[in-house]
This record gives sequence, structure tokens and C-alpha cells, in this order.
Amino acid sequence: MIFSEKPIRYLPIILFSLFGHFFATSSTLFATDNVDDAGKYLGFKARGDITRFVGETLFYNISFLWFKNAATAKVQFYKERQRYYSTLEASTKGFVGFFTSYRKHFYKTEFEIVDDNQSLRPLSFLRQVTIGERAEVTRHQFDYEKRVHTWSKFINNREIENGSNEIPGDQGFHDILTAFYNVRNGSYGPLTKGNRFKIKTIPEKGHDEISVHILPNGEEEEFRKLEGREKNDELLLNIIVPKEIFQTETGELMVWSSTHYIPVETTVKDYILLGDLHAKFTHRKISLR
Repeated sequence: MIFSEKPIRYLPIILFSLFGHFFATSSTLFATDNVDDAGKYLGFKARGDITRFVGETLFYNISFLWFKNAATAKVQFYKERQRYYSTLEASTKGFVGFFTSYRKHFYKTEFEIVDDNQSLRPLSFLRQVTIGERAEVTRHQFDYEKRVHTWSKFINNREIENGSNEIPGDQGFHDILTAFYNVRNGSYGPLTKGNRFKIKTIPEKGHDEISVHILPNGEEEEFRKLEGREKNDELLLNIIVPKEIFQTETGELMVWSSTHYIPVETTVKDYILLGDLHAKFTHRKISLR
């Protein structure tokens, strides 16, 4: 036996010497809650291999009307059986859940990695909105060889609509999760104040574009004063999405982002029946890849 001559009391020291260096050098694989109050974290890169987001989950509390922290949300990027996915989940809870018929939004995208690992492109996109006993589901598929996008819509597992259209040849249709990570990686352009992006997205009742405007200093300062917000090193983004995506009246979002491109506070304007939703970042976790 290798350790037969060593007293058992040295076993903890031996184990630590074997594994301690591994944990020290691989801490980022197990890092949790390593984002500071300004939404910054170790290992940040403004642009690079987009698969570096694999294993990341961002968590949020959501408030609306007179209810504080009435719902929770999380968005994650993960790899499973050599395929890449992202999900966004948001749901009301407790008494507010009962009051709002336990609303739940669930979105899921399967990606492929393109542009030398710099960008994502969707292979499929699922949106499900559940209110009480009513579940509305829309499924999208993208065939880039045939340049065809197909979709079908269900209510409580009964198909009520379906259709297809041509995928545009320039960049294709980017859903909200694809756009989220591509924006964070600078795939549409650098995240600098005053910059604007127009992102082609899945057509929804005549709307087929996500608009992103990073407000310049002057406009950002006006919003900061209006909200009574402390001065921080951050960005303010005005985002317009097709209003059907989040079931809002306008499709407008106002996002305060850290300079490490983590949304720390988001206002979803005019959610149907509930008014503005306010999502506040709570923490970030990285799981083992």
C-alpha cells in the first residue's frame, strides 16, 4: 500500500495537497455569485469565443404594480450532447402567483455556432406562455440549406396556426435569446454609447426587427436623474422588440447594463394588464462545463 507507512492523521493534508491546486487553478469552473455590485466579474471579455457563456446562469427578481419581488426569472446558456441551448424562464409566485393566475413565460433556443465561434444562429426557437390552465406555445424551425423558416402555434396542445416564409439571405432571423448573447459579444457592433443596431427577427404580425440603441451620455443622464439613480459606470439601452414576444403593449425595454454587459436592471414597458415590470439582477452562477 502506498500510504501504509503514513499515519492516518496526515490523510487530510495529503488530500488537500492532491486536490487543492486543482480547485485553485480551476475556480472559474465552480464560481458562484462572483459579480460585484456594479455587475462586473473576473474573466470578462468584450468579444471572443461566444461559447465562453456556456454554463452561465443569470438570476433576477421581478416587481410590478405594488408587488415587490413578485416573480423570478433566470436566463442560462448550456451545452448538452454536443448541442448548444439557452432558456429564459419567468414566473409569478406566492399570493401574487394566485392573483395573476400563476403566469409563466418560457423561451428556449437551440443554437449553432458561426462566424469563427464569434456568433450564434438559431436552429429552433420555442415560446410558451402559460396563464392559469391556458398554455400558448409557438415553435419555430430554421432550415438554412433550403432558406425556409417554419412555425406552428398551439393552444393547450391543439394546433391553431402554422406557416412558413423565406429566411433572408443577409443574416437570418435572430430570436431574443440569440440576440441577447450576440449583443453581449459585440457580434452586431461594439457596445459603445450612442451606437445603434437593427436585428432581423422572427416576423410577428408585421414586426420583424429588434432595435437596440445605447443612449449617449446626455440622454442617459436625463434618465438617471428622472429615476433618482446613482452615478455608476454603466450603459443604458433602449430596446424595441415585437410586442408579441413578451405580450406587451409597446415592445419597449429600458435596460441598465454593466460595462461587462450584464443587464442589472430592466424595465419591460406596459406588460398587458400588469403595467411596467421591473427586473433586478440578483446573482450569477457558473456551472461545471
